[in-house]
Amino acid sequence: MSRQPHSPIASKMSSRQVDVSTRRKFFWGKPKRQLVDIFRKPIDNFERLSERARTRNRQTQTTIDDPAFKILEQDKKWSLVQLADGTFGWLASSEFKRVKDLNYWEKIKLAPREKLVEIALPREQKIRKFLAEFEGVPYLWGGTTKAGMDCSAFVQKLILKVGGILLPRNSREQKKCGQIVQSTTRPVYLPADRQARCPVDNPTCPLDILFFVHLPTDRQARSTRRHHVGVRFENLVWHFCLDRKGLTSEPLESIKKRYDHLETRRIFKFKNA
Repeated sequence: MSRQPHSPIASKMSSRQVDVSTRRKFFWGKPKRQLVDIFRKPIDNFERLSERARTRNRQTQTTIDDPAFKILEQDKKWSLVQLADGTFGWLASSEFKRVKDLNYWEKIKLAPREKLVEIALPREQKIRKFLAEFEGVPYLWGGTTKAGMDCSAFVQKLILKVGGILLPRNSREQKKCGQIVQSTTRPVYLPADRQARCPVDNPTCPLDILFFVHLPTDRQARSTRRHHVGVRFENLVWHFCLDRKGLTSEPLESIKKRYDHLETRRIFKFKNA
């Protein structure tokens, strides 16, 4: 998933790095229901939206179990919120409640840019168990739960589960984290100065993140093509894919029949590996 937030704040600043607490007064909030949609922009007749319209306008989702979010602006119908991973979006004001003024993000570790995070080598059984939990979960644009999930939410949850590091929500922002580990067969997408910084001593590693873009159609410009992301494990790429209707695993060469491989990035440096 790669969809940019539509908000007066996010349009000017990175959705990952903004800390509006230094700019304005905010409140903390939690959803009233187990799961609520967060949208790209305020929408008229929100209650009457078809599922197709909700999907088209969905930025992401949040649940009662997720960290509290910041309420930046609020009126009777819509409120601008920021999630712990940096995502901005619009939430119906009737869908949340304010909570105590505490620092709910204090212990959250965001993924650094251009740096590796050192962790113990995770047990393969732990990763397999995580993957098994999402077998049969359908693909849903903007989805973040077992009721429906998209590619970047899956990657975000896996990296958080294994390494305790919170990635940004969308794939464009995730691509700014960690370090490049290899160039691709299409270096036109990777500037020369970035290719020069690619470590080549270990070109493949478990939990490397691979970034793609859909192959173009005859009428489709490169700038309009949807981005995609997956994770390497056991020499396969695991990803949530619309054309496979959910979680799937396949060799990289198979994926390249449908996507251009942009680059691969590494988040973790494994101790004693």
